Amino acid sequence: MDERAEEPGDRLPSEISVGPFSFWAGIERFRTAVMLAMHPDVEVLDEELNALYEGRL
Repeated sequence: MDERAEEPGDRLPSEISVGPFSFWAGIERFRTAVMLAMHPDVEVLDEELNALYEGRL
């Protein structure tokens, strides 16, 4: 087992600062992705792709 002591520069900072506009843009992208993922056509396409990659088509 390779155990080495962590140096202070090895860790990422635990706080991330984001401006309000980029925060809301991220929320909007997430919301859009969730809404598209639940669309019936996307669900059918997902099933067809799963079947294709599993060799059932």
